[in-house]
Amino acid sequence: MQEYDILHSKGIQIGEVISDFEVFTIEGERKRISDYFDKPILLETGSISCGMFAGQMNDMEELAKENKDFTFLILYVREAHPGSKITPHNTIDLKCHLANQLKEVEHVNRTIIVDDLEGSFHNMLGALPNMVFIIDRGGKIVFKSNWNKANNVSAALNTYRGQRNIIDQQWTFLPMPSLKTEHKVFKRAGWDAAWDLIIALPQLIYLHIIEGICMKYPRLCKQ
Repeated sequence: MQEYDILHSKGIQIGEVISDFEVFTIEGERKRISDYFDKPILLETGSISCGMFAGQMNDMEELAKENKDFTFLILYVREAHPGSKITPHNTIDLKCHLANQLKEVEHVNRTIIVDDLEGSFHNMLGALPNMVFIIDRGGKIVFKSNWNKANNVSAALNTYRGQRNIIDQQWTFLPMPSLKTEHKVFKRAGWDAAWDLIIALPQLIYLHIIEGICMKYPRLCKQ
């Protein structure tokens, strides 16, 4: 929780243009985000230890099949809930290895790119574990959601396709994955990771509700 500020996101805002960050393929090859600008991009952040990300997986894979006019990218970021089996990344090789593992265990067909070890791209985006963006071919952010929810993403894709313009950010309820999903994620990360989530969850839910109030009444939450 100390790694990001839910109420006062420092991340890039709708209408701004992203810097041309260097990323890695899951094979460790260096790329730049501009290498994917042949189509508008639907970018999601995630990691193999993120239950929210896993909970949206099937729906997001289906959206990728249905929307071939967009490039669907997963940016592999720091572990949301590292444990004794899946530890925090201390090398880029480990980060790429876990991205490969994600592709295999979740049967991912979308393109996975890997942030650098310091999380430079992720921090610029806002550092939350499961964000989603639509980025136009010039690198401009036209849609941003701090928490991914596939049905909202589907609506945003259709809206952007129709108007080719920026879409106002809307607050969405924090997606809560099923117990089955959480069990799967913590079994592979290590059960100690579940304890960390239990400790953090009340604060996360509280701040998420306050975030919604701040989006509706921004003057109440000025720093």
